[in-house]
Amino acid sequence: MQEEFQIKSEPYDDDVLDLGQLFKDYVRCLKKYWKYFILLIILATAAVTGYEHWSYEPVYTSKITYAVNKMEDTNVNIFVAKSLSTSVSTVTSAADFREDLIEELGHQETEAGYTISSVYTEGTNLFSISVSSGDYISANNVMQALKAVYPVWASKANGTVELQVVDEIDAPQSPVNPYAPIKYIMTGMIVGIGICFVIATGYALTVKTIRSESDMRRITGKSCISSIPDVRIKKRNESTKEQLLINKKRIDWGFKQSILGAQSRIEKQMMSNLSKVLLVTSTLPQEGKSMTAVNMALAFAKREKKVLIIDGDLRNPSVGKVLGVEESKKGLVDFFEGGAVLKDIIFSKEGIDVIGSGTKKGDVSRNVPEIRMQDLMLWLRDQYDYIIIDTPPTHLFTDAELLEKYVDSVLYVVRYDMAEMNEVKDGITPFIRSGKLLGYVINRSPGGYSTYGKYGYSKYGHYGKYKKYIDLDESSLNTEDTL
Repeated sequence: MQEEFQIKSEPYDDDVLDLGQLFKDYVRCLKKYWKYFILLIILATAAVTGYEHWSYEPVYTSKITYAVNKMEDTNVNIFVAKSLSTSVSTVTSAADFREDLIEELGHQETEAGYTISSVYTEGTNLFSISVSSGDYISANNVMQALKAVYPVWASKANGTVELQVVDEIDAPQSPVNPYAPIKYIMTGMIVGIGICFVIATGYALTVKTIRSESDMRRITGKSCISSIPDVRIKKRNESTKEQLLINKKRIDWGFKQSILGAQSRIEKQMMSNLSKVLLVTSTLPQEGKSMTAVNMALAFAKREKKVLIIDGDLRNPSVGKVLGVEESKKGLVDFFEGGAVLKDIIFSKEGIDVIGSGTKKGDVSRNVPEIRMQDLMLWLRDQYDYIIIDTPPTHLFTDAELLEKYVDSVLYVVRYDMAEMNEVKDGITPFIRSGKLLGYVINRSPGGYSTYGKYGYSKYGHYGKYKKYIDLDESSLNTEDTL
């Protein structure tokens, strides 16, 4: 019966480019980093505007257009015009030419720099010579001297050439490159937007985290049990510890319905498989496994089921924190070590029974004897309709795999855009192989229902390199949350 919930999985290929997801990643990147992008655009605009301002030099240009009339043959005149236009830069840069030009300028010579260039009018006997300078008077003076000197030099290079002036434009008092601050600002904004686009493209092409059911279908054929919206609760005051529990009155309706819907689907599958024990785990810390496990237990209780939740995360127990129970209570480890009897470690809270991890922290392999755990689970199965076991993240520890032998089904919690695809694949594969994977939930999915305020995160920061997944300073935390 379990196979009815399985769909054909897609081949896992890192090189597959999903254009729809790529666009969503662009949008998400803009939403997530929009403040930084705005700052980047402002900085780029300021940098470009500042550079253009300090490097700005006005340019004034005068121009004279010649027509070549060397022979009656039009083709010859066209060839000579093109040749003269090409040689202008060579002729005007010659030392002798410069001397003649300076002599012609006489007392009008100025220290303002100038450049001489030419343009040939294709297919005609016309070419133009331009003089550009940082001062319009200098540009006009140099042009008048050039007008007197150049025809003589042109005849020296090409034989007798008749150059007829057909157009002459003096440099106006306004530069050809007017100071344009609006243009500089717009250019800076375009540069900034371009940089932001490059960054967003890099982000969209390199992100490998799970963000949709299609991503999970590339890993497993199991169905998505539920997509839990990203809901945040508003704290009444700084000392209040609020939890995202479905039995709280102030919890968002959409969040509550997503949990109840997940419970209904899980119960249906477990009933069809005659399952009673559900293991809840995730790939990394902060993905919401503990909060999901507690809410699943509460949801089963709402269906009038007798439910027990076991905190199997002996390294960093969270179930008691979520339910608001002190950590000093005796639990699973104390029972196995002989420091407590069964009635001492089972307590009721919010309509469900709870077995905490105990007063001693550690790992499952050292603190949970296999035979005694089997006996305990056999007894508990007779006492409860459903048992839920919360376990440590699979990518960090093997505890969940060790506890899997005592359960019937596994629910995998995947937080939106947190664990990378390869990490999720490695963490979930053992449960796929065993055939116990019931399905998965995508937690904190954007685009859900209404959201309010902010809540905190769990304290898995001491897990070495995975501290990068903890985005809040532990000293500032005043709520416990693994959602």
